[in-house]
Amino acid sequence: MNISDSERIAQKLDELGYKSAPEKEADLVIVNACSVRQTAIDRIWGRIRKWQNNNKKVFITGCVLKADRDKFAKKNIHTFNIQELPKLQQILKEHSNILLNNRISSKDVKSYLGYFDVKPKLDSQIAYIPIMTGCDNFCSYCAVPYTRGREVSRPIEDIISEIRDILDKGFKNIMLLGQNVNSYKYGFSKLLKKVDELPNDFQFTFMSSNPHDMTDEIIQTFSELKKWPRELHLAMQSGDDEVLKKMNRKYTSAKFLKLVSDLKSQIPDIKLTTDIIVGFPGETKKQFENTVKICQKIKFEKAYVSKYSPRAGTVSAKLKDNVPKMEKKRRWLILDQLINN
Repeated sequence: MNISDSERIAQKLDELGYKSAPEKEADLVIVNACSVRQTAIDRIWGRIRKWQNNNKKVFITGCVLKADRDKFAKKNIHTFNIQELPKLQQILKEHSNILLNNRISSKDVKSYLGYFDVKPKLDSQIAYIPIMTGCDNFCSYCAVPYTRGREVSRPIEDIISEIRDILDKGFKNIMLLGQNVNSYKYGFSKLLKKVDELPNDFQFTFMSSNPHDMTDEIIQTFSELKKWPRELHLAMQSGDDEVLKKMNRKYTSAKFLKLVSDLKSQIPDIKLTTDIIVGFPGETKKQFENTVKICQKIKFEKAYVSKYSPRAGTVSAKLKDNVPKMEKKRRWLILDQLINN
């Protein structure tokens, strides 16, 4: 999603007459932040000092919590919501003296289109297509609902139109994006079928899928798709019921195993990848072993294993982060070697 947002920011800047420049020569820097981990925001501060010392105008967008926005504002750094991208010209005019009016045509001042209507500047081998943004799940460790807001789905016809344009440009790989594609408002199964029916020679994938919202209808649709490569990212996060409850994941380990069984029975050649957090507040060694056992049963193709770190503003940040760093590292190594080796 971050790459997709950045492609749209780049395109909007092109439309406003800006030219891409090396970091040393740039007048304007727009940081597209990720707020999933505090370390990502911390890294921005070091760069900002360097940019400001060189008289660059800095703007920050993407996933930024209110507390961080307030800190940035005190240092005269303006933040804006990624959904405000259509109004980028106005934002730059209000908060920057480097915008040259003679670069801007009068038509750009007309009423603003929605964020999804800003076409991306495609720079990668994969074309990223957002189908929705935001999240309503409120997992206890996650900042996304507080930074990107609640779920907003994009109409099917708009998505198909953008995909047609991208296929006409010769792209062969498409990824549909959303914080939780399974809860796509206009019917995820319906959208998948429409994409699969497009005549061009291409493949498409999607992420992320929340197990809580995976339905029998969606699984049946998966089994019928011809242009989906049988690869599914399904974030488990933990294999222990008590930890899952603390995470507010809304499913149990048994339900997750049943879901995997249903997927494999209908799609025998499916390849599953996952996300797992180790060292969540209060996670005991026995609870971690429950995660190891479920991973041994499922045999994921790959896992993105992360060591828990508290994110200010989330529910879990109020819990005591009581698993030592070395123990988190030990658990991380066990899962990494079990799955990713």
